[in-house]
Amino acid sequence: MKRASRLLSVFCLAGLPAIHAHVIGDAAHDAQARRFAKEFAPVRVALLRHAVAERPHSVGGGAVSPLAEMFGKFSPAVRVRAVGDVLLVESNGLPAHGMMTGITAWQQQVPLPQPYAGENAWRIPLHPQPSPNPVSIKNRFLRGAIALAANGIPIFNPQNNRGEVSFDIGELDQWGGHCGRADDYHYHIAPLHLQASLGPALPVAFALDGYPIYGLTEPDGAAPRDLDAFNGHETIALGYHYHASKKYPFVNGGFHGVVVERDEQVDPQPRAQGVRPALTALRGAKIVGFEGTPGPTPSTLSYTVNGSPASVTYTAIADGQWKFQFVAPDGTAREEIYRAGDRGAGGGDGKKKGKKRE
Repeated sequence: MKRASRLLSVFCLAGLPAIHAHVIGDAAHDAQARRFAKEFAPVRVALLRHAVAERPHSVGGGAVSPLAEMFGKFSPAVRVRAVGDVLLVESNGLPAHGMMTGITAWQQQVPLPQPYAGENAWRIPLHPQPSPNPVSIKNRFLRGAIALAANGIPIFNPQNNRGEVSFDIGELDQWGGHCGRADDYHYHIAPLHLQASLGPALPVAFALDGYPIYGLTEPDGAAPRDLDAFNGHETIALGYHYHASKKYPFVNGGFHGVVVERDEQVDPQPRAQGVRPALTALRGAKIVGFEGTPGPTPSTLSYTVNGSPASVTYTAIADGQWKFQFVAPDGTAREEIYRAGDRGAGGGDGKKKGKKRE
């Protein structure tokens, strides 16, 4: 069995608690979405560590479980469980590190918790299969994620949905991420900063075809050799795996393994839950700070427009609602209240109640 499969095969379902699933878009989900919004203090969920492999796998003479170790570094904010042939990974979509600071091309989105749980969890194949027709991500898979980081944050194509490389045009913060149209935080490059917690011996992410993504080096510190067009290769120790890079494609440049493509993205994958209409780019804006953890206590994103300060402060309030307070560069203020579930991800006419304060 190839090493990538061995990394994922350390989990089993026996003894694990059931998780109530939901399907976004149906009537039952509306109530579920409101419940998630009401409990939008970041969900802290435990890694299920008691599942074991049939027998330990050995690298360098020691029994190890790299995948369990990888997600374990970010427990209890990440939870995993195996169901059939897939590994389900749950989180609330918020990283422990800072967010948004340094962005100079901003779509006026802010990070909100996401209900990546139950049937809306991330799915990684337990037994990745090489594809007879590997596919590149260049100018393809421009919607949704192509990989999942060790901290439960999705990684999107380095190109945005317009085909531009997000890193090159100032769309990313100091950690390689930003927020999408549903106020969903995600990366567009490999989060190499996670190696401060992971070390070089563990992957920083898994591509959605099931193969791991390691850092700039092999686990022993050696430079990777003979990489293919997708930043991947096969070694005796690890089997097939990808490597991150500091230039395009930054992550897996394609899918060595089998994936299903539907509507310009890998399918299936979770759907982000937006609470307000998607906005447009704010010309001349630069994000200079972000404080707080999105939830029942206020979070504030500070920015400037051509040097004039402005801010967005938002808080989860009762009944699944979010209160947004905007202070514009000219000093005017307004307040809006949005309800989770009133506006779907990626667009739509969000219902809102608002009042403007002079």
